[in-house]
This record gives sequence, C-alpha cells and structure tokens, in this order.
Amino acid sequence: MNKKIIIFIGNMGSGKSEIAINYTIRMMKESVKEIRLLDLDIIKPYIRIRDVSEKIDHLGIKLLMPDERLRNADMPIVPNHMVEYLTDPTYDIVMDIGGEERGCITIAQFKDYLEKTDLSVNLVVNPFRPFSDSESKILHMIDSLQNQSKLSITGLISNPHLRYDTSIEQVITGTNLVEKVSKATHIPLNFVCIWHKIITDDFLSKFTEYKILPLRLYLTFPWENGLMAGL
Repeated sequence: MNKKIIIFIGNMGSGKSEIAINYTIRMMKESVKEIRLLDLDIIKPYIRIRDVSEKIDHLGIKLLMPDERLRNADMPIVPNHMVEYLTDPTYDIVMDIGGEERGCITIAQFKDYLEKTDLSVNLVVNPFRPFSDSESKILHMIDSLQNQSKLSITGLISNPHLRYDTSIEQVITGTNLVEKVSKATHIPLNFVCIWHKIITDDFLSKFTEYKILPLRLYLTFPWENGLMAGL
C-alpha cells in the first residue's frame, strides 16, 4: 500500500504531541499528497492536540480525533473509522500516540494494518525527564514500548528541553545522550527538535551532523498564556 504513516510515541511530557503538529506542518509543505494528523492520545494527560483543534485548524491541518462528544472523556477512546484511516491510500498520516505503555497497547490491535503501510515509528526522548535521563532508562523505555505496541521503533527523536528555560548547551548535552542510545541500539537518530526561538545561525553552523526540526509551540497550559505572547 502506498501510504505513509509516521507515528510518534514516548513518555508523557516528552513533547511528542508538539512534534507531531510541527512535523505535520513540514509534511504539508513538502508532500504532494494530502496529510492528516491523528490524535490517538487516548490516555488523558494534561493537554492533547484535540484541545487546540481550533488553533491548528487555522494552520490548515486536518485533524482526526475521537467523536466530538467524547473529546473530554477520561477513558481510552479509539476514534471511529480507525481502520478506514489506516487503509485509505488517498492521504498520509502523522499519528500522536499518548499514554506511554497504555497508549501503545491500544495501537497494538492495529498492527496488521500498520505493517501494510510505509510505516515509521519514532520514539521521542526528552533526556531531562525523570524516566529518560539516563541511557539505561531510555533502553528500558524502548523495550517496554516495543513490547506493548508490537511494533519496532525505527527512529529516535531528540527533544531535550526545559520548556522556556532551554539553552543551546542543554540541547547539545541532551542530544549526546540520545546519540549514545542510537549507537547502542543501531536505531538511527532521525532529527533533533529545538525551540525555534533559541536557534541561531552560529549554532546551526556548528551542529551540522543532525537534521533539525525547529519547533513552534502550540500546546500550552492555561497558566502559560502570558508567556506565549509573541512566540
């Protein structure tokens, strides 16, 4: 089947939902095919893509999500027409899988459909989070999520950040840790995510060994609204 599906998984707070939005925007610019973003963050976290559906609608993103009547349900909800989403060849999909192991268990039931597509499964790692701040913890996360999802992780995404206090030095330090995991597992480090506000030409000239995905921030907590002015 000539259908691309790009999945982002990872621990809560790793930034996978933000990355899924930004990656969808990039694909929309580069692909001749229609792109859709599937919110499968079905284990209720602090904030989900569906919570900013109106905001990303203005960006031209076509969002697939659970029934509108169930968008705030505090229970696992798989969107209607899931098989149709995974098999329709007229569009490609970026998929945000939330809920760590519990979310991955849900996607495992669609393994047979997913493996018939041009599939990539990307583990988002924020090495400044408590459950992914060492090589051993990241390796454990890889084993756990692969086991629960029944899918092989095909790429690592380095997303080292401390929210608005992130520095370029921390990006470099965090990415070095993810690179160690990449070498140990032979899973490629596909790209590094950096808040677009801290990227400089000087940094890019020295950080050439990795592909960069500049991140604009669309998902915010209510108390951060003031901080987001002008971002």
